Amino acid sequence: MKDRPKLTLVSDNPDLKTYYIPFTSIEVDIHPVKARTFDEALIKAGDGRMEKIVRRVKLEETRSNDVYMHPDMDTATLFARQIDHFELDIKDYDYPIPSK
Repeated sequence: MKDRPKLTLVSDNPDLKTYYIPFTSIEVDIHPVKARTFDEALIKAGDGRMEKIVRRVKLEETRSNDVYMHPDMDTATLFARQIDHFELDIKDYDYPIPSK
């Protein structure tokens, strides 16, 4: 027993497997678009005709519910999974909001 090492390196442990844990981070930028209708606003935004960001909302997952055996997961599965533990960071930018 004296010749046996007291500590074993984790990387040398033959019982360990590699698992892959996804952590989601989503960032949404909100831009104002001046238009006469909803459809016109969508078209202008699609063409890049929008103003500076007025709000940014960021969701960051803090604990994951899922474990995978390989890193090549189906994209739909990754983005459609349930996120139970997250933090929100909301940043407002200066922008004059018109009165009604």
